[in-house]
Amino acid sequence: MTPSKNYRTETEVDSAQVAVARRLAKDLVDCDPSILSLIVVDSIGRVLHVSRSSRLPDSEQVSPELVRNFGTLAKVIIGAANSATQVMGGTEAIVGIFKKQKVLLINLNEYNLLLALRLSRSASAEYVRDKIEEIVAARGEAAPS
Repeated sequence: MTPSKNYRTETEVDSAQVAVARRLAKDLVDCDPSILSLIVVDSIGRVLHVSRSSRLPDSEQVSPELVRNFGTLAKVIIGAANSATQVMGGTEAIVGIFKKQKVLLINLNEYNLLLALRLSRSASAEYVRDKIEEIVAARGEAAPS
């Protein structure tokens, strides 16, 4: 099969989505002091962009391989949660609580993206989610097609 103009292989990344991911990360990573890092993931779990807050010490940064693995895992978790959509409605966010920090997964359906945020342990994940939703809504940027 010869690839057409609109055909992308599984390894190709949509440059428009990468641009949106970068702009979202720039707007969001410093919107709340509890956000330590942000990974923007596409619809199949590929990491499009990573942003780290200056509040995240170098000693707590993770390897690029772990970041890629986390992107895939985040999509699997959201996918599994979406199996309950008929009963509970669509998944808006999922919180993981760890000994030292929290992880917040936010589904951005309008962009076909997933945000995976690393938060301080004391963070109010719902407050951060609400704040991010306000920022995303205020941006008024058209989602890539």
